[in-house]
Amino acid sequence: MSRGAAEVVMVERNRTIIRALQKTIIKLDCSNVLLRCEDGLEFAHQKNGLFDVIFLDPPFQSDYLQKLLPLLTDKLTQDGLVFVESGQIFEPDQTWQVVRHAKSSTVHYQLLRCESALKHD
Repeated sequence: MSRGAAEVVMVERNRTIIRALQKTIIKLDCSNVLLRCEDGLEFAHQKNGLFDVIFLDPPFQSDYLQKLLPLLTDKLTQDGLVFVESGQIFEPDQTWQVVRHAKSSTVHYQLLRCESALKHD
């Protein structure tokens, strides 16, 4: 949002975090932020339009990344990217190209581009 996004959709299932995010959204007067209280996998199964950037920060000990990435190939714009945070290096399948990788302390960051023919314009 701080980089000029027209719209930001945040998905979080923890109600305590949702309340904190709601307070911040109100405090910062962020009318272009939509906050959804639901599981990320449920959200990814829905038709929610196309995204330029999708940020994934699932619980590190979960298998969410393996489950989420296949659902995102048709959720990105033509030049869309997925930013992934994980506790270890994540090895995506051949559908995804790792554009950039970095590590900070115990967190690995990866920027992925979909190579799939399923992408939409």
